[in-house]
Amino acid sequence: MSGATSPSPGAPDASAGGHHAQWENVTWLTGAAAAFAATGIFLSLLMGALDQFVVLNALPNIVTELGQPNGITFVVSAYLITSTVATPVFARLSDIGSRRNIFLIGMGIFIGGSILAGFSQNLNELILFRGIQGFGSGCFFPVGISIIAVAFSPERRARLTGAFSGVFGIATVAGPFLGDYIVVHTTWRWVFYINIPIGVLGMLVIGTTLGALRPAKRESFDLFGAGLLAGWVGALMFALFQVSDAGWAWTDPRILGLLVAAVALFAVFVPLELRLEKPLVPLRLLRDRVVAASSTVSALTRGTVFPLLTLISVYVGIVIYHGGAGSADAVRNMLYFLAIPLVFGALVGGQFLTRVSYRTLVTGGIAITIAGLIFLTQVQASTPLWTFWHGFLPVGGVILPLMPIGFGLGLTFGATTISVQFRVPPKDVGQATGLIQFLGTLGAAVGLSLFSVAQSWRFGVLKPSPPPPCLGTPNVCGPIAAGYNQALLNAVVTSYVNVFTVMLVLCGVALVASLFLSGRLPKTAPSASGPSPVES
Repeated sequence: MSGATSPSPGAPDASAGGHHAQWENVTWLTGAAAAFAATGIFLSLLMGALDQFVVLNALPNIVTELGQPNGITFVVSAYLITSTVATPVFARLSDIGSRRNIFLIGMGIFIGGSILAGFSQNLNELILFRGIQGFGSGCFFPVGISIIAVAFSPERRARLTGAFSGVFGIATVAGPFLGDYIVVHTTWRWVFYINIPIGVLGMLVIGTTLGALRPAKRESFDLFGAGLLAGWVGALMFALFQVSDAGWAWTDPRILGLLVAAVALFAVFVPLELRLEKPLVPLRLLRDRVVAASSTVSALTRGTVFPLLTLISVYVGIVIYHGGAGSADAVRNMLYFLAIPLVFGALVGGQFLTRVSYRTLVTGGIAITIAGLIFLTQVQASTPLWTFWHGFLPVGGVILPLMPIGFGLGLTFGATTISVQFRVPPKDVGQATGLIQFLGTLGAAVGLSLFSVAQSWRFGVLKPSPPPPCLGTPNVCGPIAAGYNQALLNAVVTSYVNVFTVMLVLCGVALVASLFLSGRLPKTAPSASGPSPVES
């Protein structure tokens, strides 16, 4: 295919450290072919990221119309559980089969689930079809980024990985607007149908631009490991969702049963995956210092900062706007100050990957995130949304710390993925990418549940007792009521600040883990065994 060029072969770059993604007779995609392939992958990633926010924004209308307004938790958990399980499954399949075909299959499952979800007539159908959607979405990031890893030159790969990692931020900004518009101007069913044209376009572009990207040798698939993974992840995440969102108690027999099942299945899963030569989840890769460091950073940063999106939204709505008129718009606008810097940071990180070491970029990004969290832990009940100096220069408030948090996190995205891809043998690129994404997704889901529960528990501890009924005059009763309300507000704020402090500590652990990274992006990749990206 035209628009492709071969890399310069050479000896491994010692500065990169470890194994390199080396490919024999590789023809890197360039020119129009590269642009079309990258566009197709980007459309798929954006479609998957947007879907979560668009649907989440429309869910109250959907479940109300279906006559079961208490079913939001199950609809959300079905999608996230199947998506988390599917990530390592598709990552492994992409290493033993055609990366292009596996990606197209995942997209087909997602689009099929979208069509079925749009036709849902009751809550049970919607939950089932959202689970199908979630399973298909599990292929987008690990397989898409692994395609980038074998079809693009190292320098272009770094920039694309950084840019594609920012789609979550774009979805955070655009998703609520799109969800609102669809619900107001059409039927909620278009929340799902809108995926069809985007997905079909992405499939056409990828199918006609890329070759099969098959490995030289076919390998087996760990079906038993997949069953164990689905069991312990599903049991754990469902239990956490029910505790944090549905209000089930930790002592509820159902929760205890789910947690016991999760631990038991996990105890079988880990030794099995370590013993198998071709496991579903390559836990053996965690023995490598760089892979372990990148995985830890991904799990901790995403397990703290992404839950922050939800918690800070609730904080602003309750503490600053007291749930009154305009709170929804204020929360949406506030999120822009985290999401837009996150996208910008991902883009900048992709550019700097070609200039600095992985450790420098990741450590610097986490340090910037920590600086934002430090300021966030200083908020009080009286802290406004914004504090301006001389009426125009922002110097404080709740929103200001979100900008360095988002920017710093964005800087780390590309580096944690690229550092692992260049560390492992080429046959493990898909699984290694999936491992990073799996741990990050699992960290975010578990973090959201645990932080939500922790905030509720801490508030319960700090909440003041209601004053006895006041039988005096308004001049006497008024101050008593005002004092109680202020104490109640202070308890809410303190509970959130305590959670933000725990997030700060975990990001500190991620900072320490980032110091174990080594190497930098090589300028060229030497040749070894592998397919041609444009092979038909």
